[in-house]
Amino acid sequence: MHQRLDVDLFRSIDGGNLINLSPAQRIDGISVPLTALMVSYDLTASLIHGKASAAGLVELALVRDNVALTTDLQVSTDIDPGASHFVRLDSQLQVSFPRNGRVLIGGDFISAGGQSQRALRLGGVQFASDYSLRPDLVTTPLPSFTGQVAVPTGIDLINGDQRLTLGEVQPGEFTVRNVPANAGRGELSVITRDSLGREVVQSARFYISRSLLTRNLSEFAVNAGFVRRRYGFRSMDYGPLAASAYFRRGISSRLTVEGTAEWTSGLANIGTRGDLALGGIALATLEARYSHDSAGGTVGTLVALGLESSGRRISGRIGVTLPSTGYRDVAYKLGDAAQPRQFFAQMSFDLRHNRQFQFSATRQERRYDLRFPRVDLHSDIVSATFRARLRKSVDFFGSVGWHRADKSTFSAFAGLSVQLGGGRNAQATVNRSGRSTNGSIGFARHDIEGIPVGYAFEQSLGQSSRTAASLAYRSPWGRAEGQVERVGGAIGLRGNVRGTFIAAGGAIFARNQTGGSYALVQTGKIDGIAVMRENRLAGVTHNKGLLLIENIPAQVPITFDVDADKLPADVLSRDTHRRIVVPRHAVGLVALDVVRFIPRQVRLLDAAGLSLAAGTTLTALPSGASTMVGFDGVVDFNAGSDDRQLALRSETGVACIADVEIANLGEDSPVREMPTFVCRVPSRSLLAEDGAAKKMPPVQAAEWKRLNRE
Repeated sequence: MHQRLDVDLFRSIDGGNLINLSPAQRIDGISVPLTALMVSYDLTASLIHGKASAAGLVELALVRDNVALTTDLQVSTDIDPGASHFVRLDSQLQVSFPRNGRVLIGGDFISAGGQSQRALRLGGVQFASDYSLRPDLVTTPLPSFTGQVAVPTGIDLINGDQRLTLGEVQPGEFTVRNVPANAGRGELSVITRDSLGREVVQSARFYISRSLLTRNLSEFAVNAGFVRRRYGFRSMDYGPLAASAYFRRGISSRLTVEGTAEWTSGLANIGTRGDLALGGIALATLEARYSHDSAGGTVGTLVALGLESSGRRISGRIGVTLPSTGYRDVAYKLGDAAQPRQFFAQMSFDLRHNRQFQFSATRQERRYDLRFPRVDLHSDIVSATFRARLRKSVDFFGSVGWHRADKSTFSAFAGLSVQLGGGRNAQATVNRSGRSTNGSIGFARHDIEGIPVGYAFEQSLGQSSRTAASLAYRSPWGRAEGQVERVGGAIGLRGNVRGTFIAAGGAIFARNQTGGSYALVQTGKIDGIAVMRENRLAGVTHNKGLLLIENIPAQVPITFDVDADKLPADVLSRDTHRRIVVPRHAVGLVALDVVRFIPRQVRLLDAAGLSLAAGTTLTALPSGASTMVGFDGVVDFNAGSDDRQLALRSETGVACIADVEIANLGEDSPVREMPTFVCRVPSRSLLAEDGAAKKMPPVQAAEWKRLNRE
């Protein structure tokens, strides 16, 4: 009798049993940075009661790759006595490190910190994590599922109302990780099928929150500098030195902890915070802070509690912030009001048929402060809002509210919005606050992409009657708007222009938007070339063969191509594909190898006056393109390219180089017979002294230098 024993090693969440639905994206594009100067502007001029005034904001930015030097200016003709017409707002040098998701700022900035730290405007240095530089990184814990199977099993996933087939797993443990899902409560179901086709459904609840970090992922910021005072009124007004820091880390998929600290002369403040997902139901937050004011001799504490639960139908949030009498933070020390005691609650209901209802209540209790004698010590706000879609293009929205400070005020608001298509909409509203009632009607057509002209009309009725009309024009190089309004018998005029000038690649471009990243497509010096972006037409190159494309996602690989079907007859594209990555707020170069194609035949002779052998391979310089010798030494040469030489290479180096005289290749050339050139053996000094490589693109220059070395 013969017997056989089979031993199977079960999988342990490896190989095909580890299914990751949000894997890290591959950043496979190249980065070719350009130095660019950007000037963004937003200028307004007005004429009211016969008095003219003008104001505006201007941003200057010098960027290259991941380095940007920027400054913002505020310009105004109507100023207070002793003030300046030009006020510098922010100036900074920013260096980004996309690989690590870090950013270093020197200059003016707003401090980054924990959720309870009040931000400060500082002039100094900031070093912080910035995961917007890593679009491939999943920073929020996503739902996962782990199970076991004893036989090869097919597996399906049900998330919400979608069912997805994931394939087959082997016997042992399996895990499905990083399942894409919306924030809030959710349920994940996994269906396994054995070899007999029997299905087993297993479910798990989860809770997703942006306040949580993925396990072992850290987030931090360090800020140090002098506080900005009278921001927007003074260019160089800096106060005391202040510093702050925070550090967050994901301990698990359900727990994230945080530590914070801040300091200024005479005051230290530290705190800790934790965010914990309670199963698949809610997110709980607990924070405790401690402060010591040596100048005032006070010690204080702050405790904050919060609980939230978001779902598709019902969501809620409650919280309380309780500072003690002696609690101080850096913002208070430098001039802000003390943090109030605060209680809040919010409930929202997402009913069927696009009907949404929300209720919120807030109470604030402030301590009396001699610096702010007019601030209300107690404030209560209760509000309820409702929104419903009556038809496909008709929305109704309304709200009621009650506010109590020194006195009680009741308000109510209702409105109707109708979308008419083509960027047009009409709207009517009515509002009552206290004892006054006001209403308005309006009609507008927005100037959006594909609709260059926009207009609007609005009529307000009630205690404050107002009639206004505006006309806007959006072109690729800028946006202009004019407005006229009549209020209480007085007429006012207003005009606005905004856009951006960009100097890059030896040309100046104008655009109607500000900010963002750009790609400068260069098709040699050939215009009229259709450029495709991710298989969609992005534009046509203009003078000098340049095309500036805006709205490029930062740090995301983007593919650019030449539309080969629309190439002019006299154009040759030797390289039609580029995949690039553009840094944030920068300009990246997309160099596509496109040349004018003017075919000409020339005859090449060697130093002895004999024709080069048929089948000999030649290299055109400086492009590096290859061509072959035909019978009787005849060579096809592109007279429309920048090539001026043909090189013959051998196993030992450069055998000879022929200088092609372009003047003899034209239709009106004085040479009526086929032009003939001699391929001469170059001297090493001639190769070494030729400075043509300095004028070549990088790839061509590398080819030329390689020939020189040979």
